[in-house]
Amino acid sequence: MRLGQKIADLRKKNNLSQEDLAEEMNVSRQAVSKWESDQSIPDIEKIVNLSEFFGVTTDYLLKNGTPSFEFKSEDIATEEKMPVLSDDLVQKYLFAVKRNSKLRALVAALVVFSPVCIYFAGALAIFLGPRNGQLPFIISLIGYATTVVTIAIALGLLVYSIFNMREFTQLKEQNFDFIEEKKRLTSTIQEFHQTKDKYVVFACVLGVLSIISPMIDGFSHFSSMGSLIAWGIFFLILSIALYLLASYVFYKNYLSILIKRKKHLPTNLHKLFIYGSWFYLFVVLGLYYIFSRYFVDMFSASNILYLGIISYCLFTYFFIKEKAE
Repeated sequence: MRLGQKIADLRKKNNLSQEDLAEEMNVSRQAVSKWESDQSIPDIEKIVNLSEFFGVTTDYLLKNGTPSFEFKSEDIATEEKMPVLSDDLVQKYLFAVKRNSKLRALVAALVVFSPVCIYFAGALAIFLGPRNGQLPFIISLIGYATTVVTIAIALGLLVYSIFNMREFTQLKEQNFDFIEEKKRLTSTIQEFHQTKDKYVVFACVLGVLSIISPMIDGFSHFSSMGSLIAWGIFFLILSIALYLLASYVFYKNYLSILIKRKKHLPTNLHKLFIYGSWFYLFVVLGLYYIFSRYFVDMFSASNILYLGIISYCLFTYFFIKEKAE
């Protein structure tokens, strides 16, 4: 049997369209069509990816042979298949994922929420005024202390969530049959979309609503107390939106480990990316220092940080998208 026919048979056996397979292999549908019609041959990297995705060996794809068109999964030798995860391990992992995705989302939300304590405590201190002696100072101090405690709790939850997932580190290597796991988790995937997709909608709505109070503050020129309250409301709403969005993203990422092969940067590019990131950080901080010290009237130094962060995020996204394997 030709390579193209084997690819087509494996695709049909797993109920995949050419578009589905193209998405998994990170190629166009036309490329898959040419593979199956023997107009072109996948490169070595794609052959390896195909063998891992379908749970067969590269020898099976490349060697000559004439099996029948309607072959079954048992026609492939057992040693050519990737192992299937046990039901107990999968259920245990899914239970840990539900809990851990909420913990990670709570960590992100608490970090964003932490300034709220300072803003509201500052507003209350201004409202009380100096006529109350040391009370405004004590309230402000409580606000700062609460912020530190909130960040400490977030850090503790982050460490705890990392420990929770230690026993599943072997799953990150993804040495199992993705096709089989995706079939077994069909109901779980459907349940995820039915319950979690609305989180993204609510998060987007809250994210837009959160900017209303800073906008009103900017246009209305509130007093110091009013500005503190406006920004406190902003971070409060934003923290709720972030919790909803992060719980969706973390759950989806954890679940995708079982049903979709993760892409990673090659070791040499990963090291280059890390070293380059540190170098970029020092460059941005250096430019920020220079502009804040010598060019204050010409250019806002804070814009250097904003542009640096945006540029870094865009570069990271496209770099990983292009180079990850």
